[in-house]
Amino acid sequence: MIEEIAKEYMALIPNVFDSFSDLNKGIAGLSHLQNHVVEYLYMQKRALNLKDISKGLNIAKQQLTNIIKDLEAGGYVTKAPDTKDRRAVLVSLTPKGMEMVNEKWTRIYQKFSGQVAKLSTEEQFDLKYALHKTNILLKKMCEE
Repeated sequence: MIEEIAKEYMALIPNVFDSFSDLNKGIAGLSHLQNHVVEYLYMQKRALNLKDISKGLNIAKQQLTNIIKDLEAGGYVTKAPDTKDRRAVLVSLTPKGMEMVNEKWTRIYQKFSGQVAKLSTEEQFDLKYALHKTNILLKKMCEE
């Protein structure tokens, strides 16, 4: 049974990734890593130093420095000195960065809704139940 579940799980990952990649295609106009940084800052809901972003996203600080520089030039983030650590810099989203994330997720939702609308009512109920149950079980598996 575990082997069958593992096979289904492994098949799920590329399906979800491909589906989401299709929904996300061309929406933000940022590179893959720029998008990750902006999303991460958005989800954290506070300014972060480069070390925290680097650790949270598993991106080398040297690489992150260039990403932040480009995002700052585009007006998506700002940098400010960290008052607690003079050597560190805090990065935060600008209103433009927040607006971009909100618009992106609105467009993803709209595209996804259009795809779901192609399913019959019964298929929509099946999908809702399957996603709900999958989320619950995956969370339960991760509990310590």
